[in-house]
Amino acid sequence: MKLVHFSDTHLGFGTYSRIDPAEGINQREADIYSAFKQAVDKIVDLRPDLVVHAGDLFDTARPQNRAITFALDQLIRLSEAGIETVLISGNHSTPRLRETGSIFSIFEHLDHIHPVFEPGIERMVLGDVAVTAIPHSASPPLSQLVPTAKPAGDSPINVLVLHAGLLGAGDFRMDEFNEQMVPIEALSDGFDYVAMGHFHKHEKVRKGVYYSGSTERLGFGEAAQEKGFLEVDLPSGDVKFHALETREMVELPPVDASSLSSSEILGAVRDRVSSQDVDDKVVRLIVRKVSSEAYRSLDLPSIRRLGSSALHFELRIDRLESEKDKALGSAQIGSLGVEFQRYVSSLDIPDEKKRRLMEIGPPYLAEAEE
Repeated sequence: MKLVHFSDTHLGFGTYSRIDPAEGINQREADIYSAFKQAVDKIVDLRPDLVVHAGDLFDTARPQNRAITFALDQLIRLSEAGIETVLISGNHSTPRLRETGSIFSIFEHLDHIHPVFEPGIERMVLGDVAVTAIPHSASPPLSQLVPTAKPAGDSPINVLVLHAGLLGAGDFRMDEFNEQMVPIEALSDGFDYVAMGHFHKHEKVRKGVYYSGSTERLGFGEAAQEKGFLEVDLPSGDVKFHALETREMVELPPVDASSLSSSEILGAVRDRVSSQDVDDKVVRLIVRKVSSEAYRSLDLPSIRRLGSSALHFELRIDRLESEKDKALGSAQIGSLGVEFQRYVSSLDIPDEKKRRLMEIGPPYLAEAEE
């Protein structure tokens, strides 16, 4: 009995300004589609008895038509192959108001495709496997629902599918505004396999409990992570990771500019960029402790041109405030990136959320400054 577990495909996600020349769409959106299609190609070849998608099929609850059409085309391939497929909605794919309806309802007419999107617990028996599916839910919260989910006593194999962060078993959270967290002890030990979604890194939580991770990188926090899906032999519990070909993200070693002039900073950045192959990759470089004097004469366009062969080159400049700057305080206004950094630093939120904001915001600000 073979199961395939994947999750967090975020169809429709797009960022940066590069356009795919063949499709005429955002390149990162095209990358997301490519990863999903690769997964379906491999699944069709593997011919598993069951596929579970553990949430966030789409990046938003109201995806654009292109993302919907693509998802339909790929799910039809699984349907025509006769592969039983269970999809649950995640926090990105669930509308805030239940009355507005879910895009998942359009999949209900497909043979062998089983979308689960209403708040609560749904159980279905597919051959020898009883699948207990719990989609994202704010009301009632998952912390109340999950402890009540128990395996079916009359089925030889039981699988739980859940989209949530986990507490008490490491740091399995994404620090998103509407994520649901569940204590690890709330998961019943009676399930043969628990297919988790939400956390983007492939990870074993404990025996029989796994996050498959996302199928593409959605931020620099995932730069070093391999992306793919899991093949599970349910009788033995053996789990195999299948890697997908995805666009590389490169975090270049940071530059300490505390004692560098503007020309020396330019040279240091040139050394960093030339030290690695950055062609067609998503690249970030942080230049730290830039003095106000060096910053004022810094040739930012020339620095950014050094990374022009990358799909996207994100340059983050962290300024070192002088005593004069500190005295001036908020009266002195820096670049958009500098002001955004100051704003995030002033927020009364956990450091992890500040780090997440500093990953997401600067690319858009850099585009605005160009």
